Amino acid sequence: MQSIDWANRTPHLPLPGFLSADGSSVRMGGMMGTDKPPESTNRHQRRYQPLLVVLVPVGLAIFADRHARLGLACWWILATAGWMAWLVLWRLGRNRTACACLLLAAAGTAGVWHHLQWSRFAADDLGNFAQPIARPVCLEATVEKGSRLLPAPPDDPMRIIPQGDRTQLEIRAERIRHRTGWRSASGRATLVVNDRLPGLHPGDRIRVFGRLAAPGRANNPGELDRADHLRGDRIRAALRADYPACVTLVARGSAWRPSRWLECVQNQASDGLQRRLDPRWAGLGSALLLGNREQLESDQATAFQTTGMAHLLAISGLHVGIVVLAVGWLLRISRVPHTPAAVILVLAAVGYTLLTDAQPPAVRASILVTVLALGIVLGRHPVRFNSLAAAALIVLALNPSDLFQLGPQLSFLAVAALMWISPNWIGPWKGQRSKEPLSALIDQGRPWWQRWYRRKGRQLREFVLDWAVLWVVLSPLIMARFHLFSLAPLILNVLLFAPVMAALSSGFVVLTVGWLVPPLGAAAAWVCNGSLAIIDWGINAAQNVPWSHRWVPGPPDWWLWGFYAVLLVVMLLGRRRVAGRWVVALAAGWVGVGLLAASWPGRAERLDCTFVAVGHGLSVVVELPDGRTMLYDAGGMTSPEGTSRSIAGCLWEKGLTRIDAVVLSHADADHYNAVPGLLRRFTVGVVYVPPGMFSDENRSLAALREAIAAAGVPIRELKAADRLAAGPACSVEVLHPSPDTAWANDNANSLVLLVEYAGRRILLPGDLEPPGIDELLANEPIDSDVLLVPHHGSRHSSPPGLIAWCRPDWAVISGSIARQPEDTETVYQTSGVRVLHTGREGAIRIEVDRAGNLEIQSFRGGVRK
Repeated sequence: MQSIDWANRTPHLPLPGFLSADGSSVRMGGMMGTDKPPESTNRHQRRYQPLLVVLVPVGLAIFADRHARLGLACWWILATAGWMAWLVLWRLGRNRTACACLLLAAAGTAGVWHHLQWSRFAADDLGNFAQPIARPVCLEATVEKGSRLLPAPPDDPMRIIPQGDRTQLEIRAERIRHRTGWRSASGRATLVVNDRLPGLHPGDRIRVFGRLAAPGRANNPGELDRADHLRGDRIRAALRADYPACVTLVARGSAWRPSRWLECVQNQASDGLQRRLDPRWAGLGSALLLGNREQLESDQATAFQTTGMAHLLAISGLHVGIVVLAVGWLLRISRVPHTPAAVILVLAAVGYTLLTDAQPPAVRASILVTVLALGIVLGRHPVRFNSLAAAALIVLALNPSDLFQLGPQLSFLAVAALMWISPNWIGPWKGQRSKEPLSALIDQGRPWWQRWYRRKGRQLREFVLDWAVLWVVLSPLIMARFHLFSLAPLILNVLLFAPVMAALSSGFVVLTVGWLVPPLGAAAAWVCNGSLAIIDWGINAAQNVPWSHRWVPGPPDWWLWGFYAVLLVVMLLGRRRVAGRWVVALAAGWVGVGLLAASWPGRAERLDCTFVAVGHGLSVVVELPDGRTMLYDAGGMTSPEGTSRSIAGCLWEKGLTRIDAVVLSHADADHYNAVPGLLRRFTVGVVYVPPGMFSDENRSLAALREAIAAAGVPIRELKAADRLAAGPACSVEVLHPSPDTAWANDNANSLVLLVEYAGRRILLPGDLEPPGIDELLANEPIDSDVLLVPHHGSRHSSPPGLIAWCRPDWAVISGSIARQPEDTETVYQTSGVRVLHTGREGAIRIEVDRAGNLEIQSFRGGVRK
């Protein structure tokens, strides 16, 4: 029930209580009937759920095409043969065999559709022109999604390159400049313009002078692959323009374009909230009602993230359900007949889904509302999982890549849990025994206020248990993907439900009729402001509660597959075949297996050194043979929070939760600006710095010192001849700086470490440059197996002299792919040194076993020995 918003990776939750206990009716403000169908009907419905059967081969086919990379011809043959066999067998009356062929046909059709969406692009697709390194380009394109403001991030002393307001669009290429002429182009791309660029809408034709590049791929273990995420939406190119003047309008689009109307309504809704709500809560209101998280304050976003309540900021079934409940309640008190009310409920759900960009979880909720409303009109009870399967098939038909997105996964998993586990396994705990005849007779004899009190108590108990079910079912997946374990949602989801419902309902009134009836709009805005204030207070209070959340490595994938496989088996067998005590025992046993695996010694005694790919920056994770972990530098030129996430993901993938020592080589921010983010996520033992690093503090160094002090971590200085504890067979020696010299240049004062184990040596010199490097080279030469090339491969790092002094076999350059020091690489290669660059190779891992065997693995390039 919680998430971190990374590249729009936000989980979505349904509304507990949206389905009744037996799944045969829906609570929409009391609009739907609550008559329970006969038990024989229930048994028939449980058996006859054809769409659920179809969903299985469809999902398997999409999964197989993504990972097995079967050819399009294979899927075409399977689909064609399946459909033809089904038709022949159906006419012959072989219904069972025909059904099997129909499932094969569905699988083949799904495989064809996914293959066309994921693997097939036109020859002139813009992604074919995009390279990892950005290149200048001029192109003409049609706007698909209009200007969306990305406000400047708050002032951060750790940010090296200031960032102002930006504007984001999605475009479809029409043609691209080639030498002196134009050539055709196609395909979608993102366009980010530095500064504000309003006034561009869907359908407008524009000309762009910018830099074209392929979206960034994952460079480290545990890192989000943004390229795959965008490719799921058929976007394989990213365009950036430095100034608004680089984008010119060629022609206005048609005013009759539906997407243009929709964007106009969205902009009016966002502007209306900004005008009518209190400025303190306008950003939160826009995020909660419309999903515009860009308007949210950074501190607010962090609080929602760490408390596990970020699902409130992602438009999902929860939001659609609350809107439907509110509309249903209004229709009920207005005594609107069932059929018109059902139509209005569908229109409200679909309209709100379109207003919020039709995210898959919201689409799922709208489909379920439509199916259930259709059941009202036809007088039929909906089949729970058949309806959910219909929603899943429609979502996959719209975009088959949603099968691999975390938001849809959490959304459908949560609804399935509420549909099955809650009524079938927790039903007796939720007060259903009160429906027995004797209990009902006794209840009738009580005073009305006792009946009311007991009824509300049962409803509250149901509500709390529903959220508990969601927390138990979703927490493993969230821990595995976002490394966050939070207890806060167990309480906050219950306590804040009423304020959230009030905020959504009153905000909906502000959006729909506030402009028409100003007094009503003012009253609704007052209610919305108060509700948002309560939500903000509750989130901030929970964030400050000790142990309300914990950053964790998360369970491995094999454990996750096993957990949900067991859950699926239990769901299929049902409560009548599996006793509750066995379910509890099985769950406890599997959790025990996971805990045992997590505590089991994961590796033999060895030295493990990983150069994390952080762009133009440096971070080296050193796992010592005695089990301790040292981090040599932690920073980069890009966003400090983004850099800390990359390093944290690498540490979590290794199962690490503690950093015994952080060694900061010198006082350049691109070597330490990720430390505050890591201090929030990990336990740190000590921070080592060179002498006098904090003697001349700037804003970033002051912020670093404050973060370290707030975490209660001691700061100690290192100098030449010092040694760090590394176990009996391993040594970590400081070679520089000497205690008697202090250079004015921070780079010249870099801490130089020599890590030695089993006769192998790894030299880490930070950003060492003259005159500091001259002082180092004046010492006795050493042999090293791996050298970190100083200062990201700078030519000022004396490559010939350093090569002659330490004679490395391998050289690692930590830097950006856009800044490849070709001259320095040539010098090393000419000397017979093999060079690896984190910008090209991704994270580089060096392992030395107790026998002295050295193995090098790169995230992209495989294994080298």
